Amino acid sequence: MSHLTPLESAVMDAMIWQMGDSVPDLRAQVAASSPGLRRNTGAGLYSQIVVDADCAVANPDATGLFGTVHAMIAGLPDPVGFQIELRQGRLTALHGQSYGQDTRAIDFATTPFEEVFTVDEAGRSILFRPARRASDPIPPKAKPAAQAAPKAQSKPAPKPAPKTSDHTLPSAAAAPGLAEIIAGLSNPTASRGGQLALVYLGAYALAAVFILFAHVVLHVGWIFGLVLAGWALRYLHGKKGRAQMAALAETLDRNGAFQALKPN
Repeated sequence: MSHLTPLESAVMDAMIWQMGDSVPDLRAQVAASSPGLRRNTGAGLYSQIVVDADCAVANPDATGLFGTVHAMIAGLPDPVGFQIELRQGRLTALHGQSYGQDTRAIDFATTPFEEVFTVDEAGRSILFRPARRASDPIPPKAKPAAQAAPKAQSKPAPKPAPKTSDHTLPSAAAAPGLAEIIAGLSNPTASRGGQLALVYLGAYALAAVFILFAHVVLHVGWIFGLVLAGWALRYLHGKKGRAQMAALAETLDRNGAFQALKPN
């Protein structure tokens, strides 16, 4: 992971430790990746991670933001939270969220940091200590032939207890309701729910345009157009569809699409 900054490397080590059960090939993906766009968002950081699109992934159902790794950054009183972004099991980025703290003056490539930790499901902080991991056993030195004794049958080493995962992959976000759509229209930057609601509203509008186009231009019956639109909307409300819509909302947010809709 030499292409990562010291902060990114420490965070990814903790992320691999936390997500090892859910994304078993995460370490291999990071090792084979190359750096992409790095940006200080003013409220954290965004680091693009480029992984070969032809590489097979161990968990293709994983799409979204995952992980609860945090780190104390010099110059900030509160920790910064980190999550990895996966798309169909493939690592695409590392996100840092400062929880409202201004990070514009921080150079995340060189800034000192300490106390990397994870947060479990009960909200407890678990300090990450990579030095405490069990190292590979050191093979014993061979004894001289003159002192060799009959080889005794060695007992199999006891298997270590499996590490319980601090983090399981969450299910895709639920589709927004009418109240969230109205909230998203009034202020699309208020919450992720509002942003997701706007994305769904756009999908509904596209479905309506498709029905009208199919009927007027292609001379398709209303019933057939409604069936096709209903099938598409049903897919968008399914597990994979919700994950893809959430990823689309996240991409639009990073590109500033929702900021342009923010009321004055």
